Amino acid sequence: MHDIKRGIRYYVTGNVGVLLLTWFLYAIGNAVTLPYFSIYLKMLGANAVDIGLTYSVSMVAQLMTIIPGGYLTDTIGRRSSIIIGTWLITIMTYLMVIAPSWQLLAVFYALSMAAGFYQPALLAILIDSLPPERYASGILVTSVLPQIPWLILPPIGGFLINKYGLLGIRIAYLFSAVISTAVSVIRHFTIKETLGNSKPRNISLRELLRSYYSLSNVVHLSNDLLTMYLITLITYIAVMPLNTLLSIYVVYRLELSTVYWGYLVSTSYAAYIVLGVLLLFYVDRYRSKLLIVGIIINTLGSAIGLLENVYSTVGYMLLLQIGTQLIMTAIQSELGNRINIDKRGYGMSLLITFQLIGQTIGSYVAGEFYRISTESLFLIPLTLSLSLVVIHLSRSRHITPSEQ
Repeated sequence: MHDIKRGIRYYVTGNVGVLLLTWFLYAIGNAVTLPYFSIYLKMLGANAVDIGLTYSVSMVAQLMTIIPGGYLTDTIGRRSSIIIGTWLITIMTYLMVIAPSWQLLAVFYALSMAAGFYQPALLAILIDSLPPERYASGILVTSVLPQIPWLILPPIGGFLINKYGLLGIRIAYLFSAVISTAVSVIRHFTIKETLGNSKPRNISLRELLRSYYSLSNVVHLSNDLLTMYLITLITYIAVMPLNTLLSIYVVYRLELSTVYWGYLVSTSYAAYIVLGVLLLFYVDRYRSKLLIVGIIINTLGSAIGLLENVYSTVGYMLLLQIGTQLIMTAIQSELGNRINIDKRGYGMSLLITFQLIGQTIGSYVAGEFYRISTESLFLIPLTLSLSLVVIHLSRSRHITPSEQ
């Protein structure tokens, strides 16, 4: 019992506790908006290709800021990067409330994504604040527990849309903006710097632009690290059909109401959280197995989705959530072990760069292939997950000790 209490202490105090709380609050706002963002675009006149392009352009916008974000994380520090980015996202959320057209909504969304330049700082400060033996469980607990609001809140967004139409989704986004304001205030006054040698200083535009040159260092990484980044890229291409167009598929192909879609999202997250909590007791012990288990789960979930009914859709959502989380927990833990604290911002920015490239490609491909066949929602992740099985098996045979 003493060990359990001591373990819990790592996750609810200090910076980890602040991240846990603020990610929980963000989830409250996101649960009533994100499942309906594609529908928001459609209600303002966007078609499937427009929606796919919106996600792709937004990923590119964040991609352009992530590398400088990693540089800032390792220079001005984690805290300043997080505070600036969080406030910028809050401002963009308020603008999304009043967007008069899908084009402007897409612009505000893209700017919000660009303001996410501080994501490397969040990952770095999380790893900095955990002991190495708790990396996997710490990453998982801060990923799973903040999703609890998704158990009950998604149907509220659907209800608002059903009852008030466009006004309803604007109300949902206003609620999300207020929550984002609270997050900004909490982070501003509670988060602590972990980069010991960080000293506030002015950063020139030339230095920020020069940070892009660090991308060339990728070619000098070990084959094993490059493979992990490649797996990240493919995983995020595979998961984007779910993130961008599954709500359109459920509402307009299966002809279910937006409220029903909200209940499906809640059901999926309920199972996701229960399984995630159970996994907390094992992830640190079996960390070396997480990657292949996650890949297999994604493969199985994509195959189930091909049945194209309500139950298979829930299974598809759940299994891809669990599988992707396990894959990224394995990769982030490994990077935490390999990368020194003063280079952690750079390492995490590279990870997010590969995520965003995958999301950009996946969003566009999802939109284009969905026009041809709705089965592409499941065939794309199935094909890519099978390719990851091959890559992982090849990596396991040729893995060699290396250091970052």
